[in-house]
Amino acid sequence: MGIRVALFGSGWIQQIHAQAVLDHPNGELAAAANWREPSLRALAERFGIPRATTSWQELAEDPSIDAVVIGTPNALHAEQAIACLRAGKHVLVEKPMAMSVAECDAMIQAARDSGRWLMVAHCWRFHPAVVRARERVAEGELGRIVKTRGYGVHVNWGPSGWFTRRELAGGGALIDMGVHAIDTARFVLGDPEPVRVCASIGTRYRSDYDVDDDGVLLVSWSNGTTSIVESGWWQPHAGGPEADTELYGTGGYARIFPPEEPEGEEHAPQSMYSAQMAEFLDAIAEGRQPRPSGEDGRVVMRVVEEAYRSAAGSG
Repeated sequence: MGIRVALFGSGWIQQIHAQAVLDHPNGELAAAANWREPSLRALAERFGIPRATTSWQELAEDPSIDAVVIGTPNALHAEQAIACLRAGKHVLVEKPMAMSVAECDAMIQAARDSGRWLMVAHCWRFHPAVVRARERVAEGELGRIVKTRGYGVHVNWGPSGWFTRRELAGGGALIDMGVHAIDTARFVLGDPEPVRVCASIGTRYRSDYDVDDDGVLLVSWSNGTTSIVESGWWQPHAGGPEADTELYGTGGYARIFPPEEPEGEEHAPQSMYSAQMAEFLDAIAEGRQPRPSGEDGRVVMRVVEEAYRSAAGSG
């Protein structure tokens, strides 16, 4: 019998995760939960999920479920993850890990107490181009990395629904897109710790949002590198595609993604998400901590918190 996986949420990202589970030889799509019944039914029918319910609590308490993938509004991440961990389930939670560092700490503690694994879906760590950039940095090919510049921007587009509601999302473009650029830079640099964050963040493109749609961060890392991170929705132009990172070293320059994608090539392919799911399910089978861990997700949330604090004038 494979690892029985339940999906919490039935939006676009859970379609991607559902396919990723099916792509794994040891993955079994056992159930899905969401309060939106039409999208829940559509997800179940498309991927042949045998059980669909509007009660995530029902699945959290079901001993036949081995692992849960959480793809719900950010405000639910901590509550759902902690409940599932305490019920003996392994958890893969979408980015951002939670709404605050305090929530991240509670999730990490729940994983430790339960002896179950907690993983955060910072998916770009599984793109071959990002992995290769990390290897080049580790091998010293670019010398000492002085600075990076990364992008988490939607051009002429922005989300709707809960993404634009502070009480459900916790923030705007930074917590939605900027986290990709933050974690990608950190991963490529070898996972240093942030030591200082300065930011300018605001709602500058859309007057109908109560969350940010534009931001620029300066992150100083423990290895001496400084990262420039740009986040945004509805911008007329972006310096690079999602999670693109430029590396400026004493021995050279590199860029993870070319300015234009090769024709016919997806920027965020299904294979990236399937590799992420493989790490989660393989780690469960092998009894080891999957990466990125809860601690990795906490670092990103710490940068986000400090950036919002800095932008508000108290950083």
